[in-house]
Amino acid sequence: MKQKTTIGQVIIVLSEHPVLGVLLIPYIAERQDNETVCLIEQAFHASPEAVSRMSDAEREAIDIASHYTEKYLMGVYSREETVSRFLHKLSEDRDRFKNNIRPFIEKKLQEMLELIRKANLLFYQKPPGSKILYAHHAYHVHPHDVESRFTFHIDEKTFRYELQCFYKGQSFSLTEQKPVIVLTSSPSALLLGMELYFFPHIESTRILPFTKKRTISADISQIEKYIDNIVIPIARYHDIATYGLDITEEKRNCKAVLTLEDTVYDEQLLKLGFLYGNQSFNPDFAHEMKKIVYRKESGEIAFFQRHGASEKRAIRLLTQAGLQQISDVHFKLSPDSPEKTITEWIHQNREMLKHSFLLTNNKKNTHYCLDEIQIEQNCDDGPDWFELRITVVIGTMRIPFSRFRKHILEEKKEFLLPNGQMFLLPDEWFSKYGNLLEMGDQTEKGIRLKHAFIGAVQSALDENGLKRFPNKIQIKGIQVPEGLKAQLRPYQQKGFSWMVQLNEQGFGGCLADDMGLGKTLQTLTLLQYIYKPLTSDTTHQEIATISSTSIEKQQPTSDPTGQFSLFGFDNEDELLPDVREIREKNIVVTDPRPIKKQAPRKPATLIVVPTSLLHNWHREAKRFTTLSMTEYNSTTVIPKEHPERFFSRFHLIFTTYGMMRNNIETLRSYCFEYIVLDESQNIKNSDSLTFRATIQLQSKHRLVLTGTPIENSLKDLWAQFRFLQPDLLGEENVFQKQFITPIRQGNTRIEGRLQQLTSPFILRRSKKEVAPELPPLTEETIFCDMTEEQHNYYEQEKNSLRNILLQQPQHIDRFHSFSILNGILRLRQLSCHPQLVFPDFTGISGKVEQIIETFDTLQSEGHKVLIFSSFVRHLEIIAEAFKKRNWKYALLTGSTNNRPSEIAHFTDQKDVQAFLISLKAGGVGLNLTQADYVFIIDPWWNPAAEAQAIARAHRIGQDKQVIAYRFITQNSIEEKILHLQDKKRKLAETFIADSDTLPTFTNEQWADLLD
Repeated sequence: MKQKTTIGQVIIVLSEHPVLGVLLIPYIAERQDNETVCLIEQAFHASPEAVSRMSDAEREAIDIASHYTEKYLMGVYSREETVSRFLHKLSEDRDRFKNNIRPFIEKKLQEMLELIRKANLLFYQKPPGSKILYAHHAYHVHPHDVESRFTFHIDEKTFRYELQCFYKGQSFSLTEQKPVIVLTSSPSALLLGMELYFFPHIESTRILPFTKKRTISADISQIEKYIDNIVIPIARYHDIATYGLDITEEKRNCKAVLTLEDTVYDEQLLKLGFLYGNQSFNPDFAHEMKKIVYRKESGEIAFFQRHGASEKRAIRLLTQAGLQQISDVHFKLSPDSPEKTITEWIHQNREMLKHSFLLTNNKKNTHYCLDEIQIEQNCDDGPDWFELRITVVIGTMRIPFSRFRKHILEEKKEFLLPNGQMFLLPDEWFSKYGNLLEMGDQTEKGIRLKHAFIGAVQSALDENGLKRFPNKIQIKGIQVPEGLKAQLRPYQQKGFSWMVQLNEQGFGGCLADDMGLGKTLQTLTLLQYIYKPLTSDTTHQEIATISSTSIEKQQPTSDPTGQFSLFGFDNEDELLPDVREIREKNIVVTDPRPIKKQAPRKPATLIVVPTSLLHNWHREAKRFTTLSMTEYNSTTVIPKEHPERFFSRFHLIFTTYGMMRNNIETLRSYCFEYIVLDESQNIKNSDSLTFRATIQLQSKHRLVLTGTPIENSLKDLWAQFRFLQPDLLGEENVFQKQFITPIRQGNTRIEGRLQQLTSPFILRRSKKEVAPELPPLTEETIFCDMTEEQHNYYEQEKNSLRNILLQQPQHIDRFHSFSILNGILRLRQLSCHPQLVFPDFTGISGKVEQIIETFDTLQSEGHKVLIFSSFVRHLEIIAEAFKKRNWKYALLTGSTNNRPSEIAHFTDQKDVQAFLISLKAGGVGLNLTQADYVFIIDPWWNPAAEAQAIARAHRIGQDKQVIAYRFITQNSIEEKILHLQDKKRKLAETFIADSDTLPTFTNEQWADLLD
């Protein structure tokens, strides 16, 4: 074949190393004339500029050759420090070189020779001591393989065989071309004179004798050795002719065998092989084995041919069914496959596998059962339990489901059947039946569970089984109670019906709708339904204990949006009177109608809310219901021995978490009809006094309301369900072991099981889902630069904190942890304004300047803006800047005395365009739809807190597009907090998360926040 050179081209030169043997070395060469090439240097030494001008093939040649340089081999195969010492030792240990090092070199030489053939690289012989190469020094590289044909003769005295070689159908002699140089021994690559030939599937030791003579002979006494070592191996790949030796042909069927294998990465693979009688083979079509030749026990020689078409069909079946071939023998699930695991794929393709493959286990050498699987179910509904009877039918075998209990709970997929076959448990069984077997008790008939585990029953039963319990499974529409003075939206109607259904079944529930969707209204509708007070024309006894004017003054108006307003009344007098007023008044109401015998009065409902929401709940209950109500506060006087004398006079008792915690002795002595916890994330910490007090309360029914059922930790969910359904998730340490730890380790199956248990008791709807008419929410991040002085303060603090982390890497005591958290806090504050850390600082903050500039534009356009911060001092700095510019504003913090007045100042005054709110004081419960812009001026670790704040404006009743701006200081810890928020947000969306309010990090992870 013709080859051309270019200036600076890489050519390959044959070299004979005194220790390493024949090598192929790439050189940089330049052409001097049409017939002459001059070697410049070995290509290993080429400059980066020269390498950049090379072709891909030339660079690949250099890379291949670099693997058999002296220095590289010494680094891989020796601990010697000098090349000369390495080569000396290698020359003394030829066995090690022959068995270990030379095979590696030849593997690389094969790559080089294949590259020479494929890329037409020039291949030269180098005369000793000269850099000038002429045309007659160029080797002729034959691009095609040599075809070898052997003839074997056996008579009474001798065994002899001959070799004929053909290139492109033309025979050529091996004895006429000299010298003979072996480049690679298996497969053979030989230089015959100046010709390079390739001999596939044959070792050079089988060819070299024929370079000296045409026939090889041996005494008949060695016939058996020659048959085993020469005849049989050669016959597998080459055409042969035999005289005096019979080789009989057999017909064997091809059986495709799939073996299930586990990898070190917990990923299952299928290994494909082909079984011909008792011999198995890999799908190695590239080796082109013509036939399988072997010796029988009788000594006879026989052969059979593999079914290439059948083997290719087996591979085609697997790839068409959704597997991806990743090697000659291994298959894995294709990224496009609808199945998630190999086990699921096996069950989905059971019929195809049963007819075309044999599925085996690689460890126990047993076959998998691929018979059809049927599940027979029966379920009884007792007074407070379910009893399920499940039978698995596999082929003709009937197996009680309880037999699989140990395997499912221990996540063992393989079950040995009575017939000796292995049964592969479907993946769905582990999530579908795990809770059933974990939480249920084994009985003589089946598995019995308490009603609280209805989620496990729902998962286990098929569609026909579920039809038997429509009242427990489906949400049926309930008519809105008479006397409710509001029009419910469809989703609110469904939420109310869902809570009624839980009430009828004796369950607690978590209404977890997005902020602003009217959880309070849905709850009040439920309570109106539960108590069923008489309508206004017949009401005479229950309301007689309340001021006769307190309810009459309220007109029965409804909010057309179905959403509450804080300001539906003219003055504070519309609130119900204090209990002392009730005691002081002795109102006697006479009614000419005969008094009918009343049904036993239901106990009161206790509604526990954050302090900031107390007035809101009271107003909305009075506005939308006909229920009697009061507040339980520090001025309330209750008979210690008979608290029921106070509580039983009302339908609704409003109190705060603080009052509940401080007066638990009194509250726990009364059994309420309902206990409602609003913003129930307040009990998320199981170590807190609030949580411990809450679980001591007594009631017939329980309800929690929250837009963020999980703010930070998976323990949040446990704490709230400990209140709602104490037996559902078990003790905290058990929950940690069964759910938290596996989910933290990425076990999605356990995550699914937890969702299965809790989903019947959680109802969550998003704004986008239920209120498409709500104007869109746009969220943007505004990045702010620090001023130079601010940046200097920040860097000093960051370096100081980094030194603490690096100098005390193992310290985890409280003082050290406090130092770290305090340092992180200071960095957050410095990102906002240095005055938060250094009160005497007189400079400016880049972020505050950006906030002022942005607000200036918005206020000039007539917009109202909510400005939220975690730091009260940060709000005060903003307020001072507003005063200088004569901008009116409202301010709400934890120290604000008259909250309603401050809220009205913003909502009612058109020229008050800014409401400065601390995140904790006003992040929940407020309805501020007058605003259409929200500023989050410093990020918090938990995105739920920010979402709550934004929902003050973006909620039902809003008719303007809401835009939320997050102000983030560039190159600060605030950018790191944004990344942490993204992680928490993804976890919380599934109600399954695990982290802490302030993340628990190692020192190294804290240090990463500073980079």
